[in-house]
Amino acid sequence: MAFAATLAALTEELVEVITTTSSQSDPGRFNVLKESSLRRLRQHNFLRTNQFDVEEKLNGFEEHFRVVNRDGLADALRERLDALERISNKWTPDILDLLLRLEDQPVQKSKLSDLALLKEPEDDPGPPLKWEDIAREEGWERDGDLWKSVDFDRYSSDDEYFERASDLSSEAEITTASTVEAQYQKSPADFLVNSSDEHSLDQVQQTQLWRNASPLKDGTGRPQKITISEFQALREVLFMLNGLENTLFDAEGNPLLRFQLKHTSWEVYKALLSSFSEAGRCLSILREFTKQPQNVPLLQVFREAVEDRLQSFDKNISKLQSRYVDIQQDIVVSLARVLDDVKPHLQPLTCLSDIIQQLQRSKYPRPFHYLELLFDAATVMQLEGRDVVYGFLATLFFECFQIYLRSIRRWMEAGELIDGDKAFFISSSSSQVPMSQVWTDQFTLRKTTDGMLYVPRFLQPAASKILTTGKSVVVLKMLGKYQPPSSQLSEPPLELNKDFASTCGVFAPFSEVFADAFEKWMESKHHAASTTLQRTLFDSCSLWSVLDTLHHVYLMSDGSQSDTFAFAIFNNIDLLNANWHDRFNLTALAHEAFGTLATAHRIAVSVHPDGLGDGVKDIRRSVRRGLPFIKVLYRLSWPIRIVLSDESLSQYQAAFTFLLQLRRATYVLHKHRLVSDSIAGTTNTSSDQAIYYGLRTRFLWFCNTLHSYLSTLVLGPLMAQLHKTLQQAEDVSAMTTSHSAFAKQMIGEMCLGGKLDPIRECILDMFDLTIRLQDARQLESEREQEEVQELSRLSVMSSPMKHKSRRYVKSGEEEDETFLFDQDRTLMMQDTEKTFVEVLSEIRAEYDRHLKFISSGLRGVARASGDTAAGKWDTLAEMLEVGIQERR
Repeated sequence: MAFAATLAALTEELVEVITTTSSQSDPGRFNVLKESSLRRLRQHNFLRTNQFDVEEKLNGFEEHFRVVNRDGLADALRERLDALERISNKWTPDILDLLLRLEDQPVQKSKLSDLALLKEPEDDPGPPLKWEDIAREEGWERDGDLWKSVDFDRYSSDDEYFERASDLSSEAEITTASTVEAQYQKSPADFLVNSSDEHSLDQVQQTQLWRNASPLKDGTGRPQKITISEFQALREVLFMLNGLENTLFDAEGNPLLRFQLKHTSWEVYKALLSSFSEAGRCLSILREFTKQPQNVPLLQVFREAVEDRLQSFDKNISKLQSRYVDIQQDIVVSLARVLDDVKPHLQPLTCLSDIIQQLQRSKYPRPFHYLELLFDAATVMQLEGRDVVYGFLATLFFECFQIYLRSIRRWMEAGELIDGDKAFFISSSSSQVPMSQVWTDQFTLRKTTDGMLYVPRFLQPAASKILTTGKSVVVLKMLGKYQPPSSQLSEPPLELNKDFASTCGVFAPFSEVFADAFEKWMESKHHAASTTLQRTLFDSCSLWSVLDTLHHVYLMSDGSQSDTFAFAIFNNIDLLNANWHDRFNLTALAHEAFGTLATAHRIAVSVHPDGLGDGVKDIRRSVRRGLPFIKVLYRLSWPIRIVLSDESLSQYQAAFTFLLQLRRATYVLHKHRLVSDSIAGTTNTSSDQAIYYGLRTRFLWFCNTLHSYLSTLVLGPLMAQLHKTLQQAEDVSAMTTSHSAFAKQMIGEMCLGGKLDPIRECILDMFDLTIRLQDARQLESEREQEEVQELSRLSVMSSPMKHKSRRYVKSGEEEDETFLFDQDRTLMMQDTEKTFVEVLSEIRAEYDRHLKFISSGLRGVARASGDTAAGKWDTLAEMLEVGIQERR
């Protein structure tokens, strides 16, 4: 089918290219041309191109070129043929054959110069750049004074030099005014400042002597502290906060203890410097972080954000310095006052410094780890009531999160991953997977080596929905139903506005506010994709019809159709048909039984090879042989396989097998019926027959009870619930989860789970007892038939008109029994060495024991288990206890 579809598509393209006719412009003519072309292509009888003939013709051309003295063409042809051998594929002979068929006198018309046309033209570098061209363009050649040598007279004084430089400068301004650039050019001499205020220079130098002063020693020889003014200390502190070199602090921000303030105790001075030193160390951590190169975009934006915060802090320090440089009013020089002024600006940066230290201490930090630290720190600051720091960290978090949001937005809108993005938590399979496995295997959540999700902690609740949305877009693209989001649709904002910290932060935790905002942003993209895909699965892919077919075939919701299919299989087994497992026959039976379903042609039935080892006689005696290996395959389209997983289909198969085994027991019990004694001509009131009918009645009751439980209390309610949950599902992932939960719950309530294996085996033993009971009855009937025939032979002369008495006849008298009668029926019967009464006694004992075990086992498991199916198990136990009480 795939080849036919590909051939049809290529033929349509070929017809459209050659005839310039499309299905839209002229549908009638296009269809005629398409069908005729397809017919010719399908029915052609041409063989493949003979590669040896092609090679021989090409070698002949080479030889011909050399004969006519065109060795250049021959060498060029041989060179290209040798190069072609290294890159050839299976289509190379066909392509060369096509070129040979298109040739036109190559010996006469071929030119060696034409090969140069096949080469790509080289880029023209253009004319070389020369200083003469630059001088001509800039006007240097017209400026004669530009190239004059300056006369540096060693005997001239400085005053003469300044005068000469001033004259040269003025002259240059006059002579070089020919161009706009030269008009505004200044020479180095213009930046010299002529200052003769030696007194002011001495004052400046005197104020800086403390930097290099040697400490004096007291009478004991100990060095004394160098005293400085508070203004000098203030200048050094502000320089340190700006990250500049200073004298009071070393490169690491530690205070130097050889200085002391005037009129201030050593303890107070040391405490003030320690406070500033701690702030300086935090700032140095931030400044060092901004100098480190980053290759990951997520970390690059964080470094840039830190740089912006540091620049903002430096501007605030510069404004603080301007108070003491450009004094407009009286101001008190106080280190304590400065510490109070810078503390509000330092607190957010100190917290940010702690975050960077935690990031650097991490052994294997993930690229988004700093986002987690910012998120947690903002939450803590909000709880502590530090609104300024909270607003600072929250703003920084949302600013950096926008880069991480790009990957999420592209995945949710276009179903695409950014190449090389190792920070994103969704990964794609490196190998190509089948379309039916795209949903489950192509894209997965990335995990760490210890099995944890590679997702920021604050995004873990939404990771599954993000993955589902992107996969929905991918599947829609594969189905041809994808529509890009309109640019006019605006998404909910995901940023920290000016009222966020004051309004939302006061009344709700930051984590909840972010979760709510992100949920609204995500829902704007999730709803459209999920709704479109759900509608496509239900409408275009007929999901409801597929589910209805599965319920008919696997769960046998239509008893009439299921009996038709199952009874045909049982009949072949009872007839000891060695070909009962023929897959063509089984598939034909299924198509005939379920022919009213629209998709019955997709059903295929076969027997697993493991089930072919048992003989048909052994299969007839037990429901454990043969029947469990009957596999029903319903071919599903790949979009439907998204909802119906392989595990769910295997659970459908398990339910089908159990229901088939139940029907086998029911079929055996209903296969024969009793003809009334008046019709048979004899009356039989023997106790063994009474025991037999009593057991048959109990087995019928057991099978009917189990069938009623499965159909009315398990399958019916579960299927109704499944339809309801699928209609209310939020997205395809929820639909898949709902269907998987339905299949799992169905297996549990049908007593097919791992916890109930002993009980299930006991139920199968009950089914085998029904076959044993009917075999015993059939064997007894054969013995009676032999006795009647012997009596008839002896009394044929005395009562020739008396007909043979039969107690049992088949449920269908028209059934062909010739094959069965040809077999040795005693070989397929059980208990041939025991009497009828002994077999009935054993069956009755086994029945009582199994029924008690099933009932008590279900009751015990229901009470001990917390499974949702425990209530149903308890109900089934109550239904079966009725048979135990009646027996008592």
